[in-house]
Amino acid sequence: MDKMLTVFVISLGLSVVFADLNFNNDLEYNKKFESKPTTVKTCENDTVLLPCYPKDSPVRYVRWHRDDKLLADSRQTGTPSPERIFLFPNGSLQVSHVQPEDTGEYYCEMMTTANTHAVQTHAIEVQYAPSIVLSRSGVQEVPIRAIFEIICEAKGVPHPVISWRKNGVDLKNDKVGNRRVLTVEIKSREDSGTIECLATNGVGIPAVDTLHVNVLFTPQVKAVMPTVHTKINMRIHLECLVESAPAATVQWFHHGIPVTADSRINIHDNELQSNRSLTHYYTESKHMLIIKKVEDSDLGFYECRASNKIGFKAVQIELTGRPLPCSFKVNPGPQKPTSHMLIWQTESLSPISEYKLKFRQIPSGSGHSAPPNGFIDWTEFTIPAEMSEGSIHTISYNLYGLQPASIYEVAALAKNRFGWSDNGKIIRFATGGDVELPNYSTESEVFYSEEDRDLYEDLNGNDIDLISSTQSGLRNLDYDYAKLSSASSLSTPFFISAINKIFKILFA
Repeated sequence: MDKMLTVFVISLGLSVVFADLNFNNDLEYNKKFESKPTTVKTCENDTVLLPCYPKDSPVRYVRWHRDDKLLADSRQTGTPSPERIFLFPNGSLQVSHVQPEDTGEYYCEMMTTANTHAVQTHAIEVQYAPSIVLSRSGVQEVPIRAIFEIICEAKGVPHPVISWRKNGVDLKNDKVGNRRVLTVEIKSREDSGTIECLATNGVGIPAVDTLHVNVLFTPQVKAVMPTVHTKINMRIHLECLVESAPAATVQWFHHGIPVTADSRINIHDNELQSNRSLTHYYTESKHMLIIKKVEDSDLGFYECRASNKIGFKAVQIELTGRPLPCSFKVNPGPQKPTSHMLIWQTESLSPISEYKLKFRQIPSGSGHSAPPNGFIDWTEFTIPAEMSEGSIHTISYNLYGLQPASIYEVAALAKNRFGWSDNGKIIRFATGGDVELPNYSTESEVFYSEEDRDLYEDLNGNDIDLISSTQSGLRNLDYDYAKLSSASSLSTPFFISAINKIFKILFA
């Protein structure tokens, strides 16, 4: 089928002239032109000159068309050309201050004095910097586990290449799929931040459009002090810190019952971060429960519970009169091969009534096999407390009947009218002697009984300390304190306990 363009030209006399531009034989037509078909790639506001002149005969007239629109006709000198269009006497067409809408094909129709008719095609491609529009913009608030798409529509000549960034880091192609569509999956609150679509085509500066994602999450609650020690008639405060988006409502509970403010109990809520920003969009707050004068009924477990439309979380705080966990002190004095002076300390706002001491020997032999029953046994006895003033209570106790050049573990608990303290650190000490102790492998396992597991439940496997005498004569104590070696139980736990009781009677 012949390629043909029909042009409607309105003359000054309002008569319509029909002109057919036939491109059936472009090659033959182009032989009649001295000018060559041209595609001009240019930028906005440049000026373009499209040539059009014959090879031999002079021109009778020249007409320029773009699509179905007549731009210029040399025969209509009294008809002004469209704005920014100028026809030179030699037939060339000038387009000034080109704009993106000037992109397209331009047809030069020529008739020579020899009645030679021909048409030549030129083109203008106006290149311009990219521009983009995101399907989502501004701030997008989404909950955890949400999945959504962002579409980036880009314009520009040449056609822009699209890329994506999240918090300033380029996203890999396997996360993008179709480059104009980004699928975002919110897995945690760390997925909040800035998502950018960038479009580049080598013209001007890259175009960037931004979406800021605020992840909505269940409140995060933290106790300032998980355990608060007190005594009767004392003023205390329980505190919790809350982070949330959106803002959370906080309630206090005591043994599951809501706490209400009254003349003896105050509740305070304070926002810690008042200046919000795109990066700090969530709420940070501090919440305080104040008891002006503690009663017996106030003791127990409290719950700081924060909730928002995403969910709720709570943290437990214990208000107790029990002693703090015991901590052992280093005894700087010399230690004998068969005895060891232990010194420990606790803090209690109420008088201490008694202590419980547990100890066991860690075998120093070369074998690392487990005892027959698979567990290590503890020797345990109770020590009456002495009267002391103040809240700090210190006690010393001499263990007799120990094995020379040996390693022992020991733990202590304190008791007052409110009960036993929590478990403190289990420490190790060494008795004096000249026998070299072996290294303890960090790879070996420890065999604990149910009683041992109860003792260790708050220690997280790491609260083991070493106390040794500087005059013990030990030449090798290079073992790991965080893991115990395989060891058998004490061979004579009851014998050692009896020896201690005899020595207490003789030397008391």
